[in-house]
Amino acid sequence: MSGVRSEKRLEVLYVSYDGLLEPLGQSQIVRYVEGLAAEGLQLKVLSFEKPRDLENAERLRLLREELESLGIAWFPLPYHRHPRLLATAWDVANGVATGLKLVERYRPDVVHARSYVAGLMGLAFKAAGRARFVFDMRGFWPEERVELRLFRQQGVLYRASKRLENRLLAAADHIVVLTESAKSILREREANARLIAHGARDVREIPMSVIPCCVDLERYRPLPRDPELSGRYRLDSSVVIGNIGAFNHRYLVHEMFRFAFHLKAHRPDLRFVYLTEQDPAAVRNAAKSAGFGEEDVVVLRAEPKDVPRWLSLFRLGVFFLRPSYAAKASSFTKLGEFLAAGVPVVTNTGVGDVDKILGSGRCGLLLPGLTDRELSAFARKALPLLEGNAVAEGIRVHCRSTAVEHFALAEGVARYRGLYDSLASAPRPTAEPQVAAGMG
Repeated sequence: MSGVRSEKRLEVLYVSYDGLLEPLGQSQIVRYVEGLAAEGLQLKVLSFEKPRDLENAERLRLLREELESLGIAWFPLPYHRHPRLLATAWDVANGVATGLKLVERYRPDVVHARSYVAGLMGLAFKAAGRARFVFDMRGFWPEERVELRLFRQQGVLYRASKRLENRLLAAADHIVVLTESAKSILREREANARLIAHGARDVREIPMSVIPCCVDLERYRPLPRDPELSGRYRLDSSVVIGNIGAFNHRYLVHEMFRFAFHLKAHRPDLRFVYLTEQDPAAVRNAAKSAGFGEEDVVVLRAEPKDVPRWLSLFRLGVFFLRPSYAAKASSFTKLGEFLAAGVPVVTNTGVGDVDKILGSGRCGLLLPGLTDRELSAFARKALPLLEGNAVAEGIRVHCRSTAVEHFALAEGVARYRGLYDSLASAPRPTAEPQVAAGMG
């Protein structure tokens, strides 16, 4: 990687409200911190783990040993879900108490907060240790919570979260977003206008990096069709398409299954596989309401290590996200995983940076509209992608090269290392920056 590196080994306190033992944590936290540790950084990771994950003593031990072998000190705290507000407040208080002890002991050069709740803790750590503060905001969290029906639009929780967003943006020494679209919004429109209006720092003065959800290209790569999984789930004679990951209100699940149903009208041997942690019954009901029979849909939870094997069976990855303000800031882990495994993708336009990434049409289809008539028409356009016994080699190559260009984990690690280095020579903060008092 280019750039001047500090002679002192940088000490980083990495704070995440997502658990390292979750599938998302495995791909989007563990792989990154391991890569950064290999680059010579001293990392302390504070995370919140789901009770069912903490109960698995063997997995906990193995991950701790894996991290310790790379010099990473991990401090897992229990995550509480109910009652929601009190549970989160308790977790924040517990996190701040634990983190302040870590700050006092290790005096980190950088506090890296992954998303908003972690950012709230990170503000306390920055003030206590006078460290540089990286706000890794991920998506537009307040708007995402509205779409998930957890916050009411312009309700108390939404407005409080927007206040927090203002404070985090103003306090940050470096901001990380997932998409170029999010960067443009923050630079030129809402956040900038909001902060300037209240006399706070101009967001344009704060360094900002775009680092999408990257993929370990060694783990996710084109593989021969897995005979064990194919046989176990009776998929030997089927054309398999599917989805992996979240099942929630942000995704247009009905439209996804309707597209697949229209495709099945032309390919009766089609079956849909959905790998998710969510309720299998809810997924099956959504598929049934779109016209699928019980035997045509496979829904299960797959261990992260088994997902590449499953992708060896896929001919298409299919998912649609509701276009919105929040969607502009969204990057899909699944998109990089599909492409890295050589699987073409069918998704909709106007979300994150997918128009730029998939706009050539060499790696699947981008749907500009999702009416049932349009879904039916694009299902016919997708039929050439299902010809033969496997994804065509030319398409595989294009998918893989696109993943290398946009989602390589090594590049993501290099960008994080670069922004850390850019902060290394900066003087430690001596006072809190001026922050916004108003709400968006």
